[in-house]
Amino acid sequence: MPDNGNDSPSRLDRIEGIIEAIATRQADPEDEFRRLLSAQVVMVDTVQDLAEAQRRSDERMNALIAVVDDLVRHHRREQP
Repeated sequence: MPDNGNDSPSRLDRIEGIIEAIATRQADPEDEFRRLLSAQVVMVDTVQDLAEAQRRSDERMNALIAVVDDLVRHHRREQP
């Protein structure tokens, strides 16, 4: 009777290899998802820091504009 490969160790080895490859491929996206989630948290913190820095810059720029505007208006009034 010909061997159909059911009891062949090489076939079992191939099946085991396929199962290991599937398990490894499943773990890869999970690891990638964790890395992306960590990167997103860092990015959100950075964006919040940048937004705060932009707010402070806007306040300083508005103060400078007010001072320059006041100087220009005051200077125009003093000229004959």
